[in-house]
Amino acid sequence: MNRKTLSVAIALTLALSTGTSVFAASSSSSSLAQVKQQKQGLEIKVEKLNDQIVQVMQQIDGNKKDISKVSDNIKNTQTNIESTEKDIKSQQKLFNQRVKAMYINGMNSYLGVILDADNLNDFISRLDNVTKVMGFDKGVISDLSDKKEELSNQKEILNNDNDKLLALKSDNEKKLSKLNSDKESQTALITSLDAKEKELAVADTETSKVIASAANNVQQIRNAAPRITGSSESVSRGGDAAVSSSAVVAYASNFLGVPYVWGGTSPSGFDCSGLVQYVYAHFGINLPRTSQEQQNVGVAVSRSELQPGDLVFFGSPAYHVGIYVGGGSFINAPKTGDVVKIASLDNRSDFTGGRRVK
Repeated sequence: MNRKTLSVAIALTLALSTGTSVFAASSSSSSLAQVKQQKQGLEIKVEKLNDQIVQVMQQIDGNKKDISKVSDNIKNTQTNIESTEKDIKSQQKLFNQRVKAMYINGMNSYLGVILDADNLNDFISRLDNVTKVMGFDKGVISDLSDKKEELSNQKEILNNDNDKLLALKSDNEKKLSKLNSDKESQTALITSLDAKEKELAVADTETSKVIASAANNVQQIRNAAPRITGSSESVSRGGDAAVSSSAVVAYASNFLGVPYVWGGTSPSGFDCSGLVQYVYAHFGINLPRTSQEQQNVGVAVSRSELQPGDLVFFGSPAYHVGIYVGGGSFINAPKTGDVVKIASLDNRSDFTGGRRVK
């Protein structure tokens, strides 16, 4: 095979493996740009999947709590039914004992009690007492029977609710499994593109410079902000007290290198919104759990108005969030297999705005 034929074969192989034509590429740098564009597109898809996974996980947790609550109600209702059945049996026993007592005394019915009266006043008194006893017996047994029927209906409704919740939980678990499978496929493609990016052997010096500069700025902020530690203990703030932007950035930087974990909300592992929520909770600011909810808090700021400590969002509704650190960069928990790190905002075409929550 001559050199020209070999070059064409390599170009064709690259086109097929990346899904993008490289024939128009005039240099290896343009090929790198194509790979980076593909990689960014896949990373955005993964971030969206991560966001959906967190939401479904929350739904499943909610399903479990609802199922537990309904299960407790079913148990309590069953206990009440059994108690009511005992009361009915007890009342029936009392009724039978009264009948038996009358029989022993020669009275085979309530009518016998009445007719055995000694005089008119005794007759009226006995009639009144028998009427009350008969009414009481019938009323108590009727009320208890009605109560039992009502409880049985409640239990049936609760059982139906429980069945629906179990089905919903099962559906959400299937949905979660599908999302995880899709995410694994996307992550594998990203890994492939990472390898392709390395094969091109062209360093993205501009992005590297931006991130290095941002990391240097963060370190300066850490040095200037005394006693900023990785402690999970919240700082008590007044209702209207402003949080220092440098303190937010300095505290967030403690978690650089912490692994990404789906649904993670602690230093043992964060997802994107979990990191943001945890950092701001340290300063007494309670943010919602998901990036979509966080996108609605505070005051909107444009890209040109961003200050360190502001939240930066991607997608609308947001599927990713980070904390701006200045210099066109932000701290974030990107995706599974990655760690909390500083990234360049310039590399994100899906930036949709910032929010200031101080």
